[in-house]
Amino acid sequence: MGFQGIEHYVPDSVYATLAHRLADRDPAELRIQTEECLKFLIIASETDPLFIPMTREVDEVWHELILQTHFYAELCRRLPGGRFIHHQSLELADYAAGGHQPGEPDKSDKPDLLGELMFWLPAYVSRFGEFTPERARYWSVTQYLHDIHGISLDAVNSAARVPS
Repeated sequence: MGFQGIEHYVPDSVYATLAHRLADRDPAELRIQTEECLKFLIIASETDPLFIPMTREVDEVWHELILQTHFYAELCRRLPGGRFIHHQSLELADYAAGGHQPGEPDKSDKPDLLGELMFWLPAYVSRFGEFTPERARYWSVTQYLHDIHGISLDAVNSAARVPS
C-alpha cells in the first residue's frame, strides 16, 4: 500500500508547468490536488471504464496534465493498467440525472447510484490508505455521500476497508 509520490510520475519540468499554469493555487494544495489526480488515474487505469467523480480543482489538474501530450501518453503507459485514460467532462449531478460515459448505455434511471459510486472506494483505501479530510474534499463522491446521504468520512473508510 502507498503512493510513490508526484516525483515518481511527474517530471520536475511538467510539475513546474502545472504550478505556473495554476499559479493562483496554494502550493501545498496544488500538491495534494496533483497527488489525488494521480491516484484517480492509477485507479482508473486498473478498472473498466467507471465513473469516478472528481472535484473541479482536480479535474483542472488533469486537464493541464493532458495538455502535456507526450508526457500524458507516457504517464498512461506507466500506470498499472498501461492504457490511455480518456477524459470526459461529466459532473456528478449530470451523471446522476442520466448522463453516461462513452460506450455506456444511457442510464436515465440509476436505481443504484449510491452502490455504483461506492464500488471503487475499496480500490482507493486498499492502495493508498484511508481518506483524510484534506484529501477527501477533492473527491466529489465523498462530498456527495456526506452532503446527500449523511455518511461520515469514518463510515466511508469503514465501508471501503477490504477484510484481510
